[in-house]
Amino acid sequence: MALLEHGIIFWSFAILYTLLEAKEKTGNTPSTIVKAVPALSAVVFVLVVTSQIILFHLLLIFALFFCGLGDIAMEHSILPGLGMFLISHVLFVANFMIHAFARLTGYAILGFVGAFIVLLIYVILYHRYINTAEKPTELLPAVDLYAVIISLTLSSSVMLWLSTGFIAGIIPVIGAISFIISDSFIGIREFHHRFRYDEPMSMITYYLAIFLLSTAALVYSF
Repeated sequence: MALLEHGIIFWSFAILYTLLEAKEKTGNTPSTIVKAVPALSAVVFVLVVTSQIILFHLLLIFALFFCGLGDIAMEHSILPGLGMFLISHVLFVANFMIHAFARLTGYAILGFVGAFIVLLIYVILYHRYINTAEKPTELLPAVDLYAVIISLTLSSSVMLWLSTGFIAGIIPVIGAISFIISDSFIGIREFHHRFRYDEPMSMITYYLAIFLLSTAALVYSF
């Protein structure tokens, strides 16, 4: 499956779900399955685009697969959905770190530490903001843990990019940034207040994240 074909299939279902969600706000609707198709198509893309499945591809496949499970679980309850996405990010982090350590440089370590410090500051500020809600959520500790793990996804993607020196390595990094933006929107929507276009903004940034992270299968050749 070429990248173009992957993009057509991926974004067709991503846009379809976003349009369906604008009309269907309650209950289990057909859009639930549509929601997970982009992540699952990303799994197929990684499987097909690689001539030989190695550890990097295998961990990437499972990370994307758990994103698809998270899509489905989130339609039933936020806590199991959060758990599925937490597993996916643990896999992203493990994958990026394992392959960064094999060719680690001081520059890459500085990039990781710098990114993680900036993100920890963001997590602290985000925690304080969510805690100003009229009814603070009991899930805030779980949200904080998830925020730290997703911060590691971005930090480790930066470390892998800098350790390999691949120019295109910036693409998965942008994907990780998009994931943080998407989850920030979702956290505000679920635990603080609703805002205009919150659903499409969170979904489009999420789908962009999954799409860009899936291209890591093409970016990195180990």
